[in-house]
This record gives sequence, structure tokens and C-alpha cells, in this order.
Amino acid sequence: MTHLRVLVSFLLVITFISRVELAKQNGKYLIVDNLNDPKDLKKLLRTKTNVLVCFYNSYKKSQGVLNTLNDVAKNIKGEGVIATINCSGEAKKLCKKLKIPGDEPFVLKHYKDGEFNKDYDRKHNEKSMTNFMRDPTGDLPWEEDDSAKDVIHISDPNTLSKFLKREPRPIMIMFYAPWCGYCKSLKPEYAQAATDLKDHSILAAVDVNRAENAVLRTQYNISGFPTLLYFANGSMKYSYEGDNKRAAIVSFMHNPIAPQIKVQEPEWSEKDNEIVHLTSTSFDPVLKEESSVLVMFYAPWCGHCKKMKPEYEKAALQMKSEGIPGVLAAVDATKEPSIASKFNVKGYPTILYFSYGDKMFDVNVREATKIIDFMRDPKEPPPPPPPERPWSEEKNEVVHLTEESFKPFLKKKKHVLVMFYAPWCGHCKRAKPEFSDAAAKFKDDPKVEFGAVDCTIESALCSAFEVKGYPTIKYFSYYNKEIKPYNGGRTRDDFVQFISNPMAASNTPPPTPKQEQWILDPSIIKLDEKNFKDELKRNNIVLVMFYAPWCGHCKRMKPDYMAAAKQLQSEGIEKCMAMVDCTENPELAEEYGIQGFPTIKLFKNGKFVTDYDGKRTIEDIKLFVKKYYRKKDEL
Repeated sequence: MTHLRVLVSFLLVITFISRVELAKQNGKYLIVDNLNDPKDLKKLLRTKTNVLVCFYNSYKKSQGVLNTLNDVAKNIKGEGVIATINCSGEAKKLCKKLKIPGDEPFVLKHYKDGEFNKDYDRKHNEKSMTNFMRDPTGDLPWEEDDSAKDVIHISDPNTLSKFLKREPRPIMIMFYAPWCGYCKSLKPEYAQAATDLKDHSILAAVDVNRAENAVLRTQYNISGFPTLLYFANGSMKYSYEGDNKRAAIVSFMHNPIAPQIKVQEPEWSEKDNEIVHLTSTSFDPVLKEESSVLVMFYAPWCGHCKKMKPEYEKAALQMKSEGIPGVLAAVDATKEPSIASKFNVKGYPTILYFSYGDKMFDVNVREATKIIDFMRDPKEPPPPPPPERPWSEEKNEVVHLTEESFKPFLKKKKHVLVMFYAPWCGHCKRAKPEFSDAAAKFKDDPKVEFGAVDCTIESALCSAFEVKGYPTIKYFSYYNKEIKPYNGGRTRDDFVQFISNPMAASNTPPPTPKQEQWILDPSIIKLDEKNFKDELKRNNIVLVMFYAPWCGHCKRMKPDYMAAAKQLQSEGIEKCMAMVDCTENPELAEEYGIQGFPTIKLFKNGKFVTDYDGKRTIEDIKLFVKKYYRKKDEL
């Protein structure tokens, strides 16, 4: 029996040696095998920028991953290095110094640019390890993400062709690029929709950033990411142009319809109105003849311009009817870039006042009443207040971090509280002095730091840490040894209490102040997570307002919303408007992707149809509901 054990052990060693020999190319080993001396490890990390080290305590239990690493080493030749360290042999002291746990068969650690990067946390197969070594700081490839297990990932055009021929069920394919921000935000919604639909249809994905998939861009006319296409019976039918939300995708797959043909909207200059539309030919002759001219520089695609246009037209018409002197003119800056450049137009709309061809000053009026008031008595507006001084230029103890300084700074600090913020954010402005005061208290403590990241400048850094709102505050210990969100209060004392003992801190949000009660009229359906789907199915057409009691815009809109519901009811259109308090029904808010308040959505027989983004007035709300109420048989 003893002889048999010796023979088995000998064969295992021979097998391993042969595997290492197989990893030999051009006379050089692709794996740096069994490092023992700390100096050799330091030298390796100093000279190689991308190193994956396998520390193993049991060769027998680690044989599978060691064999896989040999294959990985071949795949990444010239891109990275694989090294192994036997913690049960001569490297025992080295492993102890590096705090390698002795109860694990093996531990994989990655080093980048001479420093520890992270513990390897992906699957132990050749494909996953190779992908990791080619992009060790990148995101987990989507096909390896367990949360996307119901998405079918298609690797190349040949696989796609075979898949479309053999799959009888309806298919949606998302063509994406890993670096695409919109793709990243869609992925979780798409994956959840795939799970919802797995007994009905297929949601698939193709990474068209890969060289082998470039031909698919031409084949399916893919010019932007993500592009979602619907297939049936092996052929592409049409593109999906609905909301990038789980519920909308699921609804579409149950009832796929071709996107509406977009009617080319006539140019503003072709419409019948009192606005004088200027070109490079007419600009100077017209303005030199007029003593009072307001010129709106616009771009056809600009949302703010679209909102201003009817106000501008209304003002021009009223000026004509009331005999108010002056001219309202407009210039399409996308067609007349030379004029826009001459007057340093950098944003839209830009509104300038002229007298006899001379530019007098900038004006900031966008509503009809204010435009008319200005034209009655044109005066130069007071100068704007001086720009707010950047937080980073204020004298305080907060360390302002960039993408370059973030990791090196945090790696050396035991306790760091970092605020990710935007300069325009009101909550951030209120939190800044409290955060700065807390930082000042710890200015002499080398273990504690307070940091800040301006997400309007360092967008990539904020995206890497999944910052989705401002301020987002996170706690870091030695960069990645410990990371956790801070959910406590935003006063100096709250920050001080937390950072004094981060591991023991409860880190619970402060109690929410009692909100005013929204007393709903009987003409409006009050929805919650229990009755939402039943009520919407029971009533054919329902306009739903997702709101929060504390929201100022919601409070201002509420009277008109309720009045519209009452008037519609009096006209015989009943139970067509509803409300959802998202503070009491967070699951509904999450399901329908509510990110701001109020958000208003139209449903038909319980299924989402479209968002309402019109004016928040009684008449506009009524017209919108009536439009779909009349079309209810067509929907």
C-alpha cells in the first residue's frame, strides 16, 4: 500500500512537470514556477506589470487550477505573467508574511504595476481567467455575470446564424459594446426581463466590439449602442425603440409591434408665425434697419429651444396685435454657424438684443409674458452673480481626489470617508460645510481622511463606484480592503461619530420627517403595490402619476392633476387617472424605473404604453388622456 502511494505521488509530480514543459515556448517558461524567495517575488512584480500569482497549500487539491493556469499562460503570452508559490514547501515563511490562509487549497492574487490589485474572484476556467488577465481592472464580462444567466450570449456571426435558424421562439438581441455607458445601465434591466420571459421568448446579446463581430455592424446597420433588434422565424423584423426598462421590454415581447414611422417635422422657418427667420444673407440688412430686435439662436434638436418656441411665437403674435414696437427674430445656428460663431454662441437657446445692427447685450427671457415685458422697455439685465468658488479651491481639510490620485491616496489610508458630489446639487451644498468641519476635527489624525470627488469632472471614477445620485458617500479602508456605503446623517456630528469607529457604526439613515398627507379626490385612483395591477387591468386607460409627498414639483402639479381628473369625470371619462406614493411603494418605483418626481405614465389594460412629458396644466393633461381614450380601440 505504501509503495502504491509513493507511485501515485510520483506520477502526479511527473504530470505536473510535463504540464510545465508544455507551457515552454521559445526556450522560455510561460509560468514562473514555485517562487520561494521574497526578493524574487519583489523582482518579478517590479519588472512585470500584470501578474497573477497562485499560492497553493495542497498540490493535489490545486492540480486542476494549476493545469488551467498553464493554458491561460499560453493565451496571454506577452500580455501578462502567471506565477505559482508552494506554501507547503520552502515558501512557507513567504506565505505567512503575506497572510495567505493555510486552510484553503489555493489562493489567487493579482498584482498590477508592482502593487497588489485584487484577489481573483471569477470562475476558475480558462476563458474567465484569460479574459481577466487581458483586462484585470475592467468589469466582469457580461457572459460571466450570474445575474445575467438567462441572457443567451452569442460569440460570433456563425453562432448567431445557427441560433436564428434553430430557435423557434421570438428573439430580441442586444448589440452592445462593453465600454458603452448606456449599455451598462440597460444590462440589469435586460437581464431581469430575460428571466421574466424565459418561458415565452429569448433575450440574447452580442458584443459587437469584438473584432470577429465587426461584420454584424454592417449586416444589421448598427451605428450606435445599444441597438436592440426583434427577430421572428429566423429573420429580423424591426428595431425596438421603447423604454430601456424591464417592464417595457417584457411588454413589447408579449405584444411586439413595429416602431411608428417618424414623420419629418417641418422646419420652424417653414411654419406660419410672426418670427423673422434670419440667414447669413439677410441677417445684417434686417438688423441694421431695426432699432429693437431680439434674436434667438437655436438648434432644431435642442429640448430647451423646443419648449421656448411656442412662447416666442405667442409673444410675437401679441406684440403685433398690441402694436408693441420691435422684432422677434431667430437663427438656426446649425445652418448658420458663421453667425453663431461671430457672436460667440456656445449653447442653445442663446438670446441676444440688437439695435441698428449692433449687439447690445445678452437676455435671459424664455416665457411669452417676460419676453413682452422686456420688449416694451428693453434694458440691460443686471450682471450675473460671480461664479461659485469650486470646493477644491476653498481652504479646508478635505482632500479633493482625481482619477489619478484616488487609488494611490486611499491605499495608504486606514479610514477614508469619500463624498461623490456635483457642484450644482443642493443636498451636496448643504452637506459640504458639515463634511469640511468633520474633516477639520481629524486633521491631526494620520489614520483618518475625508475625501471628495467632483463627478462632473471625474465621471469615469464615479461610474466605477456606481454613483447614481448626489451626494453618494462611501467608506474605504486601504482602498479595497473594506468598502461600504455611508447611509447616516449629514451633519458634522454624524460624520465624526461614524469615522471614529466605522466598524461599529450603525450607519442607518436618519429618521424621515413626517410628510404632509395627500388627501386624494374620489375621482383619482389611489394605487399601491397590492392593488396596482388589478386596478390598471380593471380600467382600460389609466394615467398614473408616480410622486413623493416631499417633492416640490409634485405639490405644484397636484391641484391641476386633480382638477383634470374631476373635469374628465364630469365629461363621462371616469377612473382614468391615478397616483402612486413612491415613498410607500418603492418596489413599484423600482419596477417602472422611476428616477425623478413626478413621473407620469399611461397604461392600457395594465400594460405600459407611453410616458407623459407635456405641460403640467389642466388642459394639456385632459387633451392627452382624451387622445388615448378615443384611440382605446386602436391600442
